[in-house]
Amino acid sequence: MERRKLRVLHVLVNVSLISLVFGAILNLLAGILGSYYVLIIGFLVVLITFYCYRRADNEAASSMAYYLWRYLPTTIFITMPIVAYWYSSGAQWALEDIVHAVQIGCSFLLPIICLLYVERVLKNAQQ
Repeated sequence: MERRKLRVLHVLVNVSLISLVFGAILNLLAGILGSYYVLIIGFLVVLITFYCYRRADNEAASSMAYYLWRYLPTTIFITMPIVAYWYSSGAQWALEDIVHAVQIGCSFLLPIICLLYVERVLKNAQQ
């Protein structure tokens, strides 16, 4: 595959990952915090994630710095809202909580994991 197509695919994966992170934060924290706080937090997370992805793009795909810049912010910004949501919902799991956990897994976690894998393969093909 030519270099330009790989770069376009790489950019599309980055946009998809950032939008999924932003959507997860908005969806999970909207019930806990007010709408204005969630928007501010969401935009800050998107800016930080974008910055980290740009820094990761400058590193070699096999280096430790690449993994830290690429995967650590994504992992933190996805797990923090999930932990905050489950911590605020109480200790007992009702059927509604289980359905919501499956929804989070299918809507956010699985696509993010798949996109991170695709991104890594594209990065390796690009080098």
